[in-house]
Amino acid sequence: MESWLRYMKAFMEDHRDLKTSRRLEDQVYKVRDIAYDIEDVLEEFLLHSPPYLFHNHGISRTVHNILHQAYHGFPLNAISEKISRIKRSIDDVGSQHKFFANGSSSARPSSNSRNRGPHPPASPLLLDDEMVGYENEKRIFARQLVDGEKRLLTLAVVGPGGSGKTAFVKNVFWKRGIMGRFDCHAWVQVSQNFQKEEAFVNMLRQLCGSRKEPYPIDDGTNTEAKLRKYLTGKRFIVVLDDIWRKEVWDVIKYVLPNSFCGSRIIVTTRSSDVASVCASSSPLVHELKELEWLQGWTLFCRKAFPERNGECPSELKDCSKRIVTRCEGLPLAIVTVGGALSQIPRLPNEWESFHNSIGCETRDGSRLSVISNALLPGYMDLSSNLKCCFLYFSVFPEDYSVERGRLIRLWVAEQFAVRTDSKTAEEVAEGYLKELIQRNLVHVSNRDFDGKPRNCRVLNPVLNFIIHKCKDENFASIFPRESTSRNQKIRRLSVHDSYAHLPRDIGFSGVRSMFLLRLLEISTPNFEKVLRELKLVRVLDFQGAPIQEFPKDITRLTLLKHLNFRGTKISTIPSSIEKLSYLETLDLKQTDVTELPKEISHLHNLRHLFAYKYNVDNYVAFDSVQGVKMPHGIGNLTNLQNLSLMKVGKKVRILEELKSLTKLRKLGLTGLRRGHGKELLTSIEHMPELRTLDLCSNTKEEFLELGEMRSRPPLSLERLYLKGRVKQFPSWISSLNNLLRIGLKWSKMQHSPLRDLQELKNLVELQLVDCYIGGELIFEASSFKKLKILLIEDFAELHTIVVQNGAMPDVKQISLRRCPRVMIFPLGMENLAKVEELTLYDMAQGFTARLRKNGGDRAMVTHIPVIHSFTLRNRSWSFENLSESFLH
Repeated sequence: MESWLRYMKAFMEDHRDLKTSRRLEDQVYKVRDIAYDIEDVLEEFLLHSPPYLFHNHGISRTVHNILHQAYHGFPLNAISEKISRIKRSIDDVGSQHKFFANGSSSARPSSNSRNRGPHPPASPLLLDDEMVGYENEKRIFARQLVDGEKRLLTLAVVGPGGSGKTAFVKNVFWKRGIMGRFDCHAWVQVSQNFQKEEAFVNMLRQLCGSRKEPYPIDDGTNTEAKLRKYLTGKRFIVVLDDIWRKEVWDVIKYVLPNSFCGSRIIVTTRSSDVASVCASSSPLVHELKELEWLQGWTLFCRKAFPERNGECPSELKDCSKRIVTRCEGLPLAIVTVGGALSQIPRLPNEWESFHNSIGCETRDGSRLSVISNALLPGYMDLSSNLKCCFLYFSVFPEDYSVERGRLIRLWVAEQFAVRTDSKTAEEVAEGYLKELIQRNLVHVSNRDFDGKPRNCRVLNPVLNFIIHKCKDENFASIFPRESTSRNQKIRRLSVHDSYAHLPRDIGFSGVRSMFLLRLLEISTPNFEKVLRELKLVRVLDFQGAPIQEFPKDITRLTLLKHLNFRGTKISTIPSSIEKLSYLETLDLKQTDVTELPKEISHLHNLRHLFAYKYNVDNYVAFDSVQGVKMPHGIGNLTNLQNLSLMKVGKKVRILEELKSLTKLRKLGLTGLRRGHGKELLTSIEHMPELRTLDLCSNTKEEFLELGEMRSRPPLSLERLYLKGRVKQFPSWISSLNNLLRIGLKWSKMQHSPLRDLQELKNLVELQLVDCYIGGELIFEASSFKKLKILLIEDFAELHTIVVQNGAMPDVKQISLRRCPRVMIFPLGMENLAKVEELTLYDMAQGFTARLRKNGGDRAMVTHIPVIHSFTLRNRSWSFENLSESFLH
């Protein structure tokens, strides 16, 4: 069975993007259905064959095995009947050898799965008058081409498909003031199917033609040698349009000589990775991001209303704005949609109908198919696993940003990412996400303090493309967006907005993943009915769904790997959770769960356990976060990578168990008491992979015991949060050279911690909250070289902040909060030239007054672009904009 499945997956992978005949397409659909049947049988066998692994007592294990055999014997017999039906299905499409050998003799794909044909037609070039935006970028780009630098320089223009890279370059390249500066020029379309000899011959012909010279005679040398000889001593400019891989650049760059004549190479690419490799330096990389809304609106109106000189009629303005918003600043989408609408009657109903059908209009042969044609090459260039990761964004609604960690855990549960000899499955998934971002297929919504993506999504035009691909390949079914036939095998089920749209007459037994997203209400009987039908599901993601209680039917789903209740109202977890022996992720963050059953310790495959809740009212207080009580036996969960937040309680034993969790990367503990220090530090010493450590004392007045570690601390630590009294700054923290963020909160130390903290050479973010009872904070000269974010909050006695020369040279964000005795702006802070944002919360009125226009300290902050002040009055915030641009 597994052999058949491998053959069929290989066949589908080789033919998934070929559309040479309806017969072949129908054959691929049949093979996919058989492959799904085989997957179901293999997983049913897994479901019914192995005994559960959570019985530690010999007698109970024996009793379970007897009951298991009695209960599962009949299903195993039924599986053999299903195997017989699968064999008959395979016979129907031909014998195994003949079927896979013939497939389609006229359309056999290239051995390189990334270079499939036929290549889609090129997207139309944006005309000069359609190049709205990028004005400053074009000026810089043109200046770099003719700046007098004699070295050979390579400039790179990078952006997603449809962002106008080619048009951007052509609008500069063909200008007489640029072209006339060079002896010869060539424009070479590289694309995915790069053929070295063909590209070099084409380049040489263009270079000769630009000087009205004949092609060099055949002197026995190869084309590469001819190229180098011809270009030596000349000032040339060559455009390499649409480079896909670094290996192609490595081949081309060696034939373009550096004669120190001021020659230039221009590369366009969809890959940020390729751009950074090709460009001579980072300032020569030009990233074409999405157009700002006003620029997109101007471009749209030019295309949609040419007869009105780009002026939108008032009756169409509301609908037009919504259409432009859905294009998300992608120039090709805006131009294509505007052009299509220019042919539609100027009636609000007609335009509303177009707006509602934009997703359908991107299919092959439709009015907006050019958008899909622009995106298809990027999709075709992906490996099989990357295609699955890319298509996975289809399960999320429009404008939905998904957290990076959640996405990675989902990909691991779906087995798109599997462990290798040197990487965990999560690290492999991180690599996949990074590659999709570098290819400009996935958009980063916002980044964390260390530059890593925090949330990401795909732009709406890309989402429409993905959804159609998913429907073609039966990858996911999205309701209420699509209709589903009764016999369709649903693999991934995503319900948006309303559960009422879910069809009642289709089967869910083969569903592997189920999502409930943006639901306002849920019909409990219908929901429970669907859960009872599920058998082979691996992913249940109910984040934010209106669920009040833990559904009892879930604990029957033995193969479940990912269970997400984040943001729901559930308050208890049943002891039958132990049946989920394959569970890898249990996410209970922002639920009302305060205690976990002892049976949780039987989930030996658990890797990620999140169970805590934030209750924030205006400010983050000491008791704003609530952890959960954990049972003894937590040490059995030796595969755990994330454990947060565990409420320790009075007993030390649970801390001793933690030393068995040697794979932990994130650990959060609350309720730490006097006497816990020794066991806590001993356990932490056994966690070499630890990246995040969050420790909180039992009360605000309780001391955290963080003395010396007997052996080395976990040097891999990147984030450290200490909440509670600290007598003396622990010396071992200063040795954490990988530490990027530290939060010291409610420590109330007698001496300033800054001298110890400045030993952390790679620190990027520093959070100081009521951690020092003295009156002065002094940032010493040349300290905190890499710091970018600084927070100083709730210092009752602090009156003076001094920034000595050279301290914090790269800091960009500063936040001062509730320091009532600070009356003058921090001394020396006017020298921090890179500060972009200063935020003030409940600072003294006199302090704020000195920063206003004509105030005593105003001159010290004029270089800061954004200055915002917030004051809490009667449980509501008042806002004052002190930014220079606003005051003027």
